[in-house]
Amino acid sequence: MSRYDVVVVGAGLAGLTTACRLAQAQKKVLLVSTGAGSLLLASGCVDVLGFQPGDSKQPVTNPLDKLDDFLAEAPDHPYKLIGKANVAGGIEAFWQLVNNNASLEYWGAADRNWLLPTAAGAVHPTCLAPTSLANGDLSKGGSMLLVGFRELRDYYPALISQNLNEQNLGVETATVTIDAPAPIKDHLNITPIELARAFENSDFRRKVVQALKGKSNNYNRIGFPAVLGLKQHTEVLADLEKMLGKTVFEISTLPPSAPGRRLFEGLKSAFLQAGGRIIIGSRVVSGQIENGQVKELLFETSNRLKPISADYYVLATGGIYGGGIQTDLEGKVWEPIFGLPVTADENRHKWFAARFVSPTGQPVSQYGVEVNEHLNPVNGGQAPIAENLFVAGGTLAGADWTRGRTGDGLALASAEVITQRITA
Repeated sequence: MSRYDVVVVGAGLAGLTTACRLAQAQKKVLLVSTGAGSLLLASGCVDVLGFQPGDSKQPVTNPLDKLDDFLAEAPDHPYKLIGKANVAGGIEAFWQLVNNNASLEYWGAADRNWLLPTAAGAVHPTCLAPTSLANGDLSKGGSMLLVGFRELRDYYPALISQNLNEQNLGVETATVTIDAPAPIKDHLNITPIELARAFENSDFRRKVVQALKGKSNNYNRIGFPAVLGLKQHTEVLADLEKMLGKTVFEISTLPPSAPGRRLFEGLKSAFLQAGGRIIIGSRVVSGQIENGQVKELLFETSNRLKPISADYYVLATGGIYGGGIQTDLEGKVWEPIFGLPVTADENRHKWFAARFVSPTGQPVSQYGVEVNEHLNPVNGGQAPIAENLFVAGGTLAGADWTRGRTGDGLALASAEVITQRITA
């Protein structure tokens, strides 16, 4: 049987960040995940607190400063248990990780939010952002030209521009839609990932700039959909800014997300460089708990179930959306690996708010595993079910990312608590 210091289950932001930090602390770490995790669907930014629950229109400018106000309205949110110091510590540790070890460049701090445009022309308050997205900060004002590509599906610059202009944000926007050069030209319904790969070709970029010649002169900044490369993103961004002579920024698209893909690959690379081992595509089916300790996990291989054991285990499988919490038609709600107790209402009629977009979130999205201050799972008290098992991110009870846009901050804060506990 394979033996590790730590086994992390789940490859989302919480799982990958925790695994990276523990591997860098000289722990022997295995990460196992059914799939690539939620980062491929995410913006690539770090949302800590964007809105107060009762006010979905006014962005929060200072997440840490408004955290107490948020918790007064959402006292069951895991931020309350984790504490402000761990939120700040998790953000700082992540910033150090991605900028120093993951070949990425993120900007921001725990005490301020960028105000970024979205693909719907809304305002996205976010704490940390890659350079390419941070360049689009709306609080800088000025004029922006928004570029679209006829071949790219589900991206409408005119919609973005109209909605931004109507909000009196201090920016003036205009749009231009061009045909993408070959080999993308005339291939309709291209995904952001396909277009991002094309941007890594210098001749493709040159032709895009030629198509914009004479159209961008009167604008301070040029905004593209978030398709400016994958592995060569830094080179692509610098090359476009040099040729255009303007600040270039990206606007997040609908999934699949190129910035999310960059973050996933960067964290995975940092984890492997630190000596970690990763298995993507294998499902952990069960875990054995005896005398207050997890003894082993069983995960699927091509022909059999394989046991693995460790000193510590981290459950970062996500909530309802990630499959870490499951339900059935009868109203049963459960955690599928260990059978941990879940805070949930068995009356399915109480799973959903009256409004689809509710400022207080959907009750079903808040169902998760109850924990103590160390993030060990508990059953109605503070005594842990398993002292060597920790729960992270969206698997935690109360962890609905739509409440105030808090999902990424919770992932990093729980990584902070768990890392400090295991390495103490």
